[in-house]
Amino acid sequence: MDTLLPRRRPPTGGYARGDLKRLKIVQAALRRFGEEGFERASTRQIAQDAGVNPPALQYYFDGKEGLHLACAEYIAERLSGAMQSAYRRAEQVGADRIGALDALCGILDALADFLFETSEADGWSSFMARGHGEEGKGPAYEALRRIVRGELDSHCNRLVGLITGHPPSDPRTRIRSLALLGQIRAFHLGRDGALERLGWPDLRGPRLQMLKEVIRAQTRAALAPEPR
Repeated sequence: MDTLLPRRRPPTGGYARGDLKRLKIVQAALRRFGEEGFERASTRQIAQDAGVNPPALQYYFDGKEGLHLACAEYIAERLSGAMQSAYRRAEQVGADRIGALDALCGILDALADFLFETSEADGWSSFMARGHGEEGKGPAYEALRRIVRGELDSHCNRLVGLITGHPPSDPRTRIRSLALLGQIRAFHLGRDGALERLGWPDLRGPRLQMLKEVIRAQTRAALAPEPR
């Protein structure tokens, strides 16, 4: 996977770039950037949230922009790891419509698990939602979307193409793929509104299972063979 932020090798005796302190800063920054956007988020407040001195942000990330890029890198790496099993299953599918449909539903399940069941998901949701507007967008979103969408779209387009009999590059295939992913995106980017309308406290456990069952059913219905 592409890397968003090159890791600098510190001098002997310095902090390791991947240690716990760096991770705490990234997690604190994800919350602040998600809540306030890139421009408004204060590096001093991020340092305070992470329990470190402000110069640590410059040391580990070369400043605010580097920290924002590191947040995007962190999400992209975690998502790629969470999706690998579903992606491997998708890669093993040949010209088998039923197998392709099962693999596609597996990708949607894995994506929903990552976005809603992960303990850090609320902060990630707010951070990623910033990338769909202009205010507080920040420098990392284009790179994050390029990495995440590249792999995800490639697998989904191929599977939808196998199911429908159209090439993955066909606009109809890509529209269907985007529409199916949009089922999850609606709950991810509009989580607060969706929870309020459903009267749910969160999207975990049996509530997440219900959501996945509905998405699987709608996916199968949307990709059912068209009557001749």
